[in-house]
This record gives sequence, C-alpha cells and structure tokens, in this order.
Amino acid sequence: MKRYLQYRIEDFVWDQAFRQWVLLPTRETDARWQQWLAEHPDKVALVAEARAMVQSLQLRELPLSDQEIRYAVQRTLGQARKQQAPFIPDADGPVRRLPFYQHSWFRMAASLILIAGLGLWAWTVQLPSRLSALMRPDFSYDQLTGTRQPMLTETVNRTGKVMPVKLTDGSLVILKAGSRISYVPGFRSREVFLSGEAFFEVTKNPARPFLIYANGLVTKVLGTSFLIRAYPKDPEVIVEVKTGRVAVFAQTDPQASRKMSDRELDGVVLTPNQKIVFERSEVRLSKSLVADPQVVAGPAQRFSFDDTPLPTVFATLERAYGVDIVYDEELLANCPLTAELADQPLFEKLDVICRVIEARYELIDGQIVINSRGCKP
Repeated sequence: MKRYLQYRIEDFVWDQAFRQWVLLPTRETDARWQQWLAEHPDKVALVAEARAMVQSLQLRELPLSDQEIRYAVQRTLGQARKQQAPFIPDADGPVRRLPFYQHSWFRMAASLILIAGLGLWAWTVQLPSRLSALMRPDFSYDQLTGTRQPMLTETVNRTGKVMPVKLTDGSLVILKAGSRISYVPGFRSREVFLSGEAFFEVTKNPARPFLIYANGLVTKVLGTSFLIRAYPKDPEVIVEVKTGRVAVFAQTDPQASRKMSDRELDGVVLTPNQKIVFERSEVRLSKSLVADPQVVAGPAQRFSFDDTPLPTVFATLERAYGVDIVYDEELLANCPLTAELADQPLFEKLDVICRVIEARYELIDGQIVINSRGCKP
C-alpha cells in the first residue's frame, strides 16, 4: 500500500481498492486499512474526507444523453485538477467556494463512472455471490446491536516479552513480542484479528464460537487452548492445539460463511498435540503432530511396562497424549514389551518400542502409523 502515501483526495476517490473498502467492506480489507491508518496517522484526516466523498456519491441511473455524459465527465476531470480557492469576495461579502466534490456536476459524473467501473468489476468476479459466500458483514459491525463500531480495539505488544491480554468473555491471550490483536470494542462478537503469534485460552461457550482471523486462515473454537503463529511476512500460518478441539479453514473456502456462523466445529478439526500448517500462496492445509507432544490426560501417567502386550502399550500412549496410533492389532496382539519409558518424550518412546519389535513409525495426517511385520517369538 506504499502508493497511497502520495495520494491526494481525488486519487483515493478514483482508486478501485479504496472504493471497494468504503462501499463493500470485508473483514480483511477493513483490518488492512485500519492497520495502514494506524501506521500513518497523518493520513487519517485525508482518508476520512475521501471516505465521505465516496459515500456521498449516490449510485443510480441518470436520464442523461450521451452528449451530457461526455460533457460531465470532461468537466469533472478538468475541475478536479484545479486548486480549491478558500474564499471569493463579491458585492455581498465573502462567499466560500464549495469543494469540487460537493458540486452536483461532480456527483453526477462520478456516479456514472463508478456505476460503470463497479458494474464491470462485479460482473467479472461475480461479486454478489462471492461476498455472500465468503464474508459476513464488516468486522466493525456489531451484529448483536445492529450498529457500526467506529474503530477496532487494538492491543500491540511492544514490551519485548510476552504480554497477557484478558478479554471481556474471560478468555486469555498470551501475546508474543511484536504481535497484535484487534477486535470490536466490548468484544461482544468473540472475533479476533491476529498479526504475529499468540497463545489462546478460550473460555468455553458452545452457543458463541470464538473466531480468530490470521493471514487468510480462520480458527474456530468453542473453548480450548492453542497457539497461532501468523506473522505478516511468513508464507505459512501455524495452529497448534494444546487442549480441546479446534476447527480451521481458509477464509476463501466457499463454505466459509456457513462454517463461521454454525455452532458446530466444521473444517479441518484438530485435537491435542496436533497442528495445521496453512500455506498461504497455495491455500493448502497440512495436518501433523506438534514437534514435542505433551501429556494431556488428567493425572500423571505411568509408562512402566512389564511384559505388557503392545495393544495395551499403544492404548496407554493414546490416552496420555490424545493422539491416534494406527497399527495392525491382530499382528501385534501377542508382542510383549518390557521397558521403563517414564522420562522420554513421546517420539523417543516410539523409537524404543519400534527398535524392540523391529518396526518403524511415520506421521500421517496427524496420526502415528506403525509399520511392522510382527514381533519375533
């Protein structure tokens, strides 16, 4: 958005991306412009005036002849380049000249141009169906009260260390250094924009899902704890689940609107110790396990095995870590294991087990798959 630094008011008015944000805002465009304005506060007044101009233009059919249309457009382009004089005196005293964008000829010509431009653009990209399928109303629109919120509440961590942020619904966000979150004032919608990295502990509320938007990925939860890494320049977004279950899906998913509004978890569902990697350029989701799975079962687990059948060993690991272990139960039913595995991480435990039974394991779609020919008698 570097080009906007050199823009004048009329440049903003004719800019298609700017008009789209003003007239047909989405969560992503609103967040992007709000962030740009926060980074360039000297442009706030200029953008506000340009927004007012765009909003004042009424897009409607005008009964004009071709000659009148050509005249209005030519006059608009000529007048827009003139500097606005502050006052023009006459016999009755000083009279303020109206800004060019408040004249009826400007509104009429601009309306025609906007109708043609937006009409072609909407036809080309099938705007009505795409917007209804992909996006809900503007992020700063409170659906509960039916009112537009003037600004997003934003919290930026400039402390150089992690910073806890308590939300009004009781949820806790541990914001990493240099990261930021934004949300509707009062946080009544349980929706958050994240730029950077944060750990979330979400208060459970099945009736009101919690939504996080991060670089094109939507994470939806009812109540759980998880980490999201979504730095603006990173090619990937990563979600790692510690407890509970979360659902993730791309914001460009044709069913995104339904998935966001539905109370059920829909999309790629993650359970404890699972993670998703969202490749932004290819809009691709890859599910796997976190680098160091942690025990998620309540009481401390014992991993001391004495002639224990392997199906029992694997069931113990599944309960402790909340992961799925896929293996041939009939083939390994009579394979015993004697080992003390209390202090090893999960993957080291698996290494020991596989050495004993001459097997190997691999991670596929967030599961542990054991490949074995059976154990020796």
